[in-house]
Amino acid sequence: MNKVNNPFSPGAGTPPPELAGRQHILEKAHILFERLKVGRSEKSFLMVGLRGVGKTVLLNEINRLSQQDGYKSILIEAHERKPLAALLLPPLRQLLFQLDRMENLSQKVKRGFNVLKSFMNSLKMKIQDFEISLDIDPEIGTADSGDLESDLPALFEAIAEAAMDRKTAVAIIIDELQYISEQEMSALIMAIHRVAQKKLPLALVGAGLPQLVGLTGKSKSYSERLLLQCEIISLEKE
Repeated sequence: MNKVNNPFSPGAGTPPPELAGRQHILEKAHILFERLKVGRSEKSFLMVGLRGVGKTVLLNEINRLSQQDGYKSILIEAHERKPLAALLLPPLRQLLFQLDRMENLSQKVKRGFNVLKSFMNSLKMKIQDFEISLDIDPEIGTADSGDLESDLPALFEAIAEAAMDRKTAVAIIIDELQYISEQEMSALIMAIHRVAQKKLPLALVGAGLPQLVGLTGKSKSYSERLLLQCEIISLEKE
């Protein structure tokens, strides 16, 4: 085949010319966001599989489709050299600004900024080279303890309440989740548990290598009841 016209171009997260055989995953994400948006509960989900099966491509497509449908989403890639909280903060800050630019003043969005500032201040005490600006007063006593398992649920709750006030849903999309620590996974699961209990419109869609299954189970025993785990394997010929 002519090398210029050959549609096959493998790479790290490079989208294929046709995203075939994965419609059930995209449909799962669509149903998740739609149910959250109308106030119904639905499980967040994790995609687990070996490298090269298309997990990153799916995350990028879910991110694109969610934004196309009017939802708010952030997409980050976890890695070993940077704490999860530091990776989450810049896109969460941007997300709140997007909510703030919508019609009319929202006290819930304003509170989201206050809680984000509290979380940022507690993070600065732990990470000396961390710096992000937000010219607003913190909400003292909320998400500022320095304990991630306590602070991250409070932050996600405030952001989800802001999204609900704006009649939208939020997707936290994280790739390479196997790189986060057991404590970070525990905090992430607790945060998703908090918003799920309150039927708030915020969900997690993640992906990682097979060891992610053991990491989630070790972090919180109830994770299997809270998060769906979807195995992503190579497509069959058909």
